[in-house]
Amino acid sequence: MSTITIAQLNYASLQVNRYLSVTLLIFGVIGNLLSCLVFIRRALRSNPCVMYFLIASIANIISLISGIPPRMLSNWNIYPDHTETVSTLCKSRIFVLLTARNIASWLLVFAAFDRYLVSSRNANIRRMSNTKQGRYWILAVCIISLSFWAESLYCFDANVIGTPIKCYAKSESCRIYNDLAQSFVTTLIPSSIMFILGLFTINNIRQTRQVQPSTIGGIPIRRKSKTDSNLTKMLLLQVILLTVFNLPQAIQKFYLTYTFYHIKSPFQVALENLLFNTVLLFTYVPNCISFYLYILAGDLFRTTLFQIIQTFIRRLKCSPN
Repeated sequence: MSTITIAQLNYASLQVNRYLSVTLLIFGVIGNLLSCLVFIRRALRSNPCVMYFLIASIANIISLISGIPPRMLSNWNIYPDHTETVSTLCKSRIFVLLTARNIASWLLVFAAFDRYLVSSRNANIRRMSNTKQGRYWILAVCIISLSFWAESLYCFDANVIGTPIKCYAKSESCRIYNDLAQSFVTTLIPSSIMFILGLFTINNIRQTRQVQPSTIGGIPIRRKSKTDSNLTKMLLLQVILLTVFNLPQAIQKFYLTYTFYHIKSPFQVALENLLFNTVLLFTYVPNCISFYLYILAGDLFRTTLFQIIQTFIRRLKCSPN
């Protein structure tokens, strides 16, 4: 291949790092902040599933802020990426990023489990869905995630030679372990559990609709069913996105580890760098897009958001100049 072609691939990789990272960071942080504003509303925060969504949104913000800005600022020549050259910064950034992603992923699992409990026809099972248990599981997920990814403080280092980025796993055993851990623990296992729970939830909903009364104790239950249905749709969409946007990176990282000691042409290196940068940024999409899925799939979410916006506008109009 000609030098011009290689230069074009390197230029494309630079533009992807510049513009896609800016887009993901802006839309992701704003979207997750708005999600937090909705989920802390008194009418919603007593729902365990909403608690999981709230902490997952906070974890998404942490993932975006810890993962995107260092490389983005470096590619725009605004500020050098010291995580590539300073070992402590490299280790801490990767540890925070992987831990936050794991927390967000597994909290969706418990949100799916909560949807399964709520949809059950058995009252005893439905009572297992409560905020006290929700707080316990949130704390457990955070502690386990912090403990599990503590290995990154040893495995990752700055100034690693021959890798797509300089802040990378420093040995073959570390690369294989982290590839497997990110693929299975953060993506495949949570997605599989959520998919299975989703099927059980859909089955419960179908059975409930066949026998469900229109009222309980004279109180209409349509509104509660609509809320549960909205939360279920919002959750299932996130499961799909988590799997679709994380699998390409898992496949590519296994490929890079497998071919690490192979001799590669300059064109192959340039092409692999472009693909690596693209799929790496794609892994941030599930951390960014939750808010926009909630807008599309959640009537209750949209209504609550519009109420917040209207309240904010009224306060602006009433505030003294």
